[in-house]
Amino acid sequence: MGSRAIWSVNRFLQLLGSPRSDPIIIAHRGDSFHAPENTLEAAQLGFEAGADAWELDVQLTRDGVPVVLHDESLLRTTDVAARFAGDPRGQDGFRVSDLDLDEVRSLDAGSWFVADNGGYRSARDFGTLGQVDSVAAARFRSGNVRVPMLEEALAFTRDRDWLVNVEIKSFPDRPPGLVERVIATIEATDTADRVLISSFDHDDVAAADRPERRYGLGLLLWTPIHRLAEYATRLVGADTVHLSAEILGSEAVAYRRNRDARSLRHDIVAELRSRALPTLVYTVNHQAGGMLARHLAEIGVKGLFTDDPAGIRVG
Repeated sequence: MGSRAIWSVNRFLQLLGSPRSDPIIIAHRGDSFHAPENTLEAAQLGFEAGADAWELDVQLTRDGVPVVLHDESLLRTTDVAARFAGDPRGQDGFRVSDLDLDEVRSLDAGSWFVADNGGYRSARDFGTLGQVDSVAAARFRSGNVRVPMLEEALAFTRDRDWLVNVEIKSFPDRPPGLVERVIATIEATDTADRVLISSFDHDDVAAADRPERRYGLGLLLWTPIHRLAEYATRLVGADTVHLSAEILGSEAVAYRRNRDARSLRHDIVAELRSRALPTLVYTVNHQAGGMLARHLAEIGVKGLFTDDPAGIRVG
């Protein structure tokens, strides 16, 4: 399929190309402010919050099944250390790639989020513990929240007529077969037209650029690249570019001193727009001075990744 023909079949790209003035809202790992990240529970809350899409991360288990998890290790977001106490795999941090699917699926992926002493990206860390209602908190503490398989997450998205950004987490291990299994799962669930695949590993993005694909491709960056539009289109084959807010100057002295869209890197967004490449920005959880999301919209950003899909609405 030609580089622009994909826009005629992929609903995620069609939404990004629509004439709406406000950026689309993408629930980063679901509604991570109010539910444990990368779970179907977080996805459901993101859907209920009105997000246009959600974003998830995918890795392979030891037996080659794509599952939805961000970290290389299971320690932060599950009870793996307690459940597999004394297991020698703990010496390497209980990596996803060292456990089989049935072992990963046996883990409690919810209790950490509502723990009173919760750590990074828990409700306590986000300051939202008091906002989690008692029914949801009980569900998270029940031990019944699981690490989803990619197949389940895509079926969830399809059944709600929703959209999803699938981020492939291959770096640094580059497990063989990850890209192929992700694509096979997308095809098996008949969800290609509502999927945007992305990765910080640009070899993976290029490898996924196949004839007649119906899924979109996004290039993830955390540092600037010279002649970015040419790189994204000619060398990688991407349809979108996903930048950190910092690349666009959100933490620069100029923006800290003058909270105005003109203080952001509008030149980068303009270059991408000239090549019909929508810019998506991560992760915008608060509007600096009350206006960062609005300023990003003003310079032409087409999508915002946020852990708080209800709270980040541009207004």
